[in-house]
Amino acid sequence: MKSNPLVLQDDFITALAKSYNILDYTPKLRKLATSAGFYTENFTKKELHKTINDVIYNNYKGEVTIKALLVQFFKNKNVTASFEIKVNSSRIDFLTINGETKSYEIKSELDNLSKLVKQTEDYTKVFEYNYIVIDEKHYTKAKEILPDGYGIIILRNRKLDTVREAKKNDMLCMEMQLNLFTQRELKMHFKNQTGNKIKIIKECTGKEINNELKSMLKKRYEINWSFLKNNLNNIFAIDYQYFFYHNIEPNIIYQAN
Repeated sequence: MKSNPLVLQDDFITALAKSYNILDYTPKLRKLATSAGFYTENFTKKELHKTINDVIYNNYKGEVTIKALLVQFFKNKNVTASFEIKVNSSRIDFLTINGETKSYEIKSELDNLSKLVKQTEDYTKVFEYNYIVIDEKHYTKAKEILPDGYGIIILRNRKLDTVREAKKNDMLCMEMQLNLFTQRELKMHFKNQTGNKIKIIKECTGKEINNELKSMLKKRYEINWSFLKNNLNNIFAIDYQYFFYHNIEPNIIYQAN
């Protein structure tokens, strides 16, 4: 592969990351790879995907690269994980479940911290342990905003460094935890309460609701997470989240015209 000797600028990398779509046809992928300085005339579709993925993964300073690093970190650990779970009016970026729930809110170099106070309030009402995964530039300001029990993981030189471990959270809210369940899941996990949240809160302890939340989240996401882990060697890093949600044989995507 021949690449342009010029250093790719941050704004170009950002534009490339926003333009890339795993479902694009070969001509669009070829155009993107060529714009990054690669001679792509003889590239297969899979090689085009890999080329673009490598450029984004190795250079982009946004959220998607940090998610890929989190997947790599947890791929051999005994957890079930998920991306993008709505919690009240917030949306947690990454979550792991294994006897405990642990949330990971990402703030990349391209993000700001304007929503962080509201996000931490939401997550501490639902999950047992909570972390922020931040670019190094946010560290000082994030420490001022975060509750003492919040864990901090810093991205340094493309590696995740845990500088403060999270403490177990005792601010859980039964109502907000129940809001994560679908009606079907409520009936499945609280059989005697017919899916009625008010009745569940009256008849169940906080510990019981928290345990059922963990059980539900594991059941909901374990198939998707297992598929991703089992196929990780055949999936390019920027595409992890797509294959988590769409359990499709990777070569069907990468080799299709």
